[in-house]
Amino acid sequence: MKTLDFLRDEQGSSAVELSLVAPLFGLFLAGVAQVGIWVWTSTALQHGAELAARCASFNPTACADATSITNYAVAQSYGLRVTADAFAYTQPVCGNQVTASLQTANFLSIIGAPAMTATAQACFPK
Repeated sequence: MKTLDFLRDEQGSSAVELSLVAPLFGLFLAGVAQVGIWVWTSTALQHGAELAARCASFNPTACADATSITNYAVAQSYGLRVTADAFAYTQPVCGNQVTASLQTANFLSIIGAPAMTATAQACFPK
């Protein structure tokens, strides 16, 4: 008789449901945060590349050489911690081109999430 009462008892079922759902919900929230970091990094690199290419075309005093152009790109990258090595300046047919590439931080690598390399490219006519 006591065994049947135990099987019919529903006390604690909410705790069991929470223990099953909480890890999945936490993983979902961590994934949303990681995607947000990836999008922010890509946007910041693109912003820095666009403004640096524009500066090279329209402001020859502030952006006179490749070093000053890449330093300008770093300064315009929305607070992203990036060095000038992530940016490259060239002068192809399209005009002044700035490209960027950066390996982004990935805090979900402990569950096997792949690393992402954010890239950006901008070209303004001379």
